[in-house]
Amino acid sequence: MPSLVYRIEGEEHRFELKEGKISIGRMEGNDLIIFDPTVSRKHAEVEKTDIGFRVKDLGSRNGLFLNGDKISESLLKDGDEIKVGSFPLSYREDAGSSVMIAEGPSDPSLAEGTIMRSLKEVREMLRADLKPDATPKAPTLELSKLQRNQRILGLLADVSKKLIEATTYDEVLNRVMEIIFEHTSAQRGVILLAEEQTGELTPKVVRQAEGIDEKIRISQTIARKAFNDGVSILCHDAQTDERFQAGASIRLLGIRSALCVPLMVEDKVIGLIYVDTPLRVKAYGDFELDLVSALSGLCAIAIHQAELRTKLEAEKIATSRLQRYHSPSVVKRILESSKQEASLEARELEATILFADLCGFTSMSENMEPSKVAHMLNGFLSRMTDVIFKHEGTLDKFIGDCVMAFFGAPVSTEDHAEKAIACALDMRKALWEYNEQAEGAAELNFRVGINTGRIVAGDIGSTRRMEYTVLGEVVNVSSRLQSSVAKPGQIVVGQKTYESARGKFKMNEIKDVQVKGISKTLTAYEVVE
Repeated sequence: MPSLVYRIEGEEHRFELKEGKISIGRMEGNDLIIFDPTVSRKHAEVEKTDIGFRVKDLGSRNGLFLNGDKISESLLKDGDEIKVGSFPLSYREDAGSSVMIAEGPSDPSLAEGTIMRSLKEVREMLRADLKPDATPKAPTLELSKLQRNQRILGLLADVSKKLIEATTYDEVLNRVMEIIFEHTSAQRGVILLAEEQTGELTPKVVRQAEGIDEKIRISQTIARKAFNDGVSILCHDAQTDERFQAGASIRLLGIRSALCVPLMVEDKVIGLIYVDTPLRVKAYGDFELDLVSALSGLCAIAIHQAELRTKLEAEKIATSRLQRYHSPSVVKRILESSKQEASLEARELEATILFADLCGFTSMSENMEPSKVAHMLNGFLSRMTDVIFKHEGTLDKFIGDCVMAFFGAPVSTEDHAEKAIACALDMRKALWEYNEQAEGAAELNFRVGINTGRIVAGDIGSTRRMEYTVLGEVVNVSSRLQSSVAKPGQIVVGQKTYESARGKFKMNEIKDVQVKGISKTLTAYEVVE
């Protein structure tokens, strides 16, 4: 499925394009909402036509740009870079839609005909030609072979520089395909990589020569042999090769000349390079077979390193984001857990919400210098954050002089209510200590509201900014317990929190509590110790 690709805080996101018109703009109601001041309320649209997807400016204030040029509308092709105002999007087509691996037999009968060569054989041959005594002792044929191999080695040196210059995963894949088309007579090509979990070969990059525009059909017979045995296969005419006579897919696909080479890292095949020339027989020879086989080693390493870089960068960004809101122990558990156990995607779960607000801070700060207000507030919030992290809570946000935190998400725990109450008691103790140290300063006091129940937790926000937060009536009630029920110095909890932590703390009942936004009266409890 073609997609618009964009990044938020370094993390890649994809918006799949479907039938009909897709609207893009800053206003709610658009299919793709971009909260950016350079983007108009209804900026552009992308529409599926008979010949592909077309992007169109809707009279925007700051214009629509395609590959650096301002446009009113244009047909999109794979790899196009779009700017909606100053917000960058990339148009990416699904490589799999233009590639088909046709069914063939699981155990083809192999005899003589088509050339097959192991990667190990090619590498040993090239290493031998690097030795000082590699000069042949006679025949012209041997000299020709040596010259051919030295030409391959020269190309490898040039290719290695080009691959080193490629930094992103997509750039590496496209650079590999450019190199193969440059040095062979390939008219169609595809790089397939094995999925980490299933091992299924998935097309990642597809290229066709100008004037050729048809689905690339790869024989499963050839692909399976190359992948399972780690051998490069050169088919002069696969239809007449006796070794592939059992492969009905080859005859049906009309493969005339093809190269299929495994991508191997440390004796493990991670994918395939497949190129063919459907209109010519004997389009490739030994030179092309050995060249692409030799290239595959560099390509496999470059692809593997690009994958590692992508994973490390994603982990670095994820860790950085997590450290802003979670304690180190929770961050470690999130990173070590499976997606189901500690997902950052929005999901429903049970958790405990805590609101802690300074009493009378606004009036207190009216006669203070801004720098002193900031210093006091930073001191309070820093201490509260340390205590929240100590009890494995998640810091949701600071709302002026109010702290919002929750327990039991994203890593589920059974004792989240107990942890929230213990945290509130330690926060009160930390505030007393802060007041003792702040000699001469106004004494701070706070009130706390805590509530437990089902909430929605996860990454919520816009294309520009996402935050891990919680939503639901439980959150609202917790806030109201803090603002409407708790008095200065009090910690007040809801009924569900009381039931979950009963027996662990001393709590006094507060009957018939009426809070804003809730029609019925509630029963709350003050935590004494």
